Amino acid sequence: MISAAVGAGKSIKSSEPNLPVVLTLSHLAHLAEINPGAAYAYAARKWTIEPYRVFRLKKRPKRNSRAPARGFRTICVPEPELMRLQRWIAQNILSRATPHPRSFAFFPDRGILEAAQHHCNCRWLVKLDIQNFFDSIQEHQCYKVFRSLGYGVLLSFELARICTRGPNRPLQRNQIFPSDGRPYPCNDEGHLPQGAPTSPALANMVVKALDAKLVDIAEARGWVYTRYADDLAFSTQADSSRTEASKLIALAKAEIARFGLELNASKTVVAPPGARRIVLGLLVDGEQPRLTRSFRNNLETHLHALTKGAIGPERHRQARGFASLIGMRRHISGLLAFAHYVEPSYAAACYAKFNSISWPL
Repeated sequence: MISAAVGAGKSIKSSEPNLPVVLTLSHLAHLAEINPGAAYAYAARKWTIEPYRVFRLKKRPKRNSRAPARGFRTICVPEPELMRLQRWIAQNILSRATPHPRSFAFFPDRGILEAAQHHCNCRWLVKLDIQNFFDSIQEHQCYKVFRSLGYGVLLSFELARICTRGPNRPLQRNQIFPSDGRPYPCNDEGHLPQGAPTSPALANMVVKALDAKLVDIAEARGWVYTRYADDLAFSTQADSSRTEASKLIALAKAEIARFGLELNASKTVVAPPGARRIVLGLLVDGEQPRLTRSFRNNLETHLHALTKGAIGPERHRQARGFASLIGMRRHISGLLAFAHYVEPSYAAACYAKFNSISWPL
C-alpha cells in the first residue's frame, strides 16, 4: 500500500511538481473538506435532486456587433457542496495545468489585449467560432486531462465525473474505471457545464492538442493563430487572397471536427485589406490594439448625457432602459475599466468626466 501511494505521488509530481498529491476520492473529499459520501454520490451520479441549478440567459451580442443577440446560453450553477469540491479542483489542480501558449482565456496574465496584440498590423484576418463550446467537450476528454496530470485511472475517472454534468444513471463502483488504451466504458457520458468553476480550465486543457495543430496549420502558411475560449483568429501581414483564406478555413474546420467540435458557419469572418480588422472587439490594423469608434462613441455618449444638466443620470437611465442608477453606474464603470485596459491615456480623460457626475443620493 505504501509503495503504491509513493508511486502515485511520483507520477503526479513528475507531471507538474506543484500539483497536489491526491490518492483516492476519499482523500480528495478530506482535502476539500466535504463529506466523502457526497463526493462519491457526485462521481457515481447517485442523487435524487439535480445538483445543478439550471437556467437560460439570453446571449449578449459580440462587442461592437450591430446585430441583435440570438439564442440563449444554458447556465448550470452547482449546489454549494459540489461548488466547494469543484472550486478545490479548479484552484489546486487545474490552475497549475498550463494551456497552450496561444490560448488566452481563463488563465492569469492572458487576456483579450494579449490575444489581439498577436494580430496587429495584419493585412488579412480570418475569425472562426466554435459552436456550443462547453457542451461539446465530453467526459472522456476530461478524464484524459486528469490522466495526463499523473492521477490514477480510477481517480481520474471520478474527477471527470465530478466536473461534468450528465444524466442521473448511477454506476456500480466496480464498473466505473476505464483502462487506458481502451474505449471509454460509459454510455451516459456527461459534458462540461457552463457555470461550473472547473469548466474553463478543463476546456482549455482538452483543446490544447487542437491549439497545437491549428498553430502548425497557420504557421505552415505564414499566418498567426490565437484562441480566446471559442473565438479563433488567424491573421497574416503578407499578401494573400480569399482563395488562400478559404483553404485555411477548410483545413481548420477539418481539424476541429476531428476533435469532436463544430464551427458556427454564421460567425465565420474573412477581413481583407481595406476592411475593418477587429479581434475580440479591438482594432488590430495598427501597431497596437485600439478601441473601436463605436465603443468610444457609446462611452462618450453616456458621459455627455450624464454631465449635461438638461439630461442627467435619472433621465439618461430611463432613456437607456436601465433598471436602476446603480446598475447603470456599474455598467459605465465596466466600460471605463475596459477602456483603461486598452488605452489608458484615453480612459484618463473619460474618468475625469465620470468623476464629475453628480449622482442622486
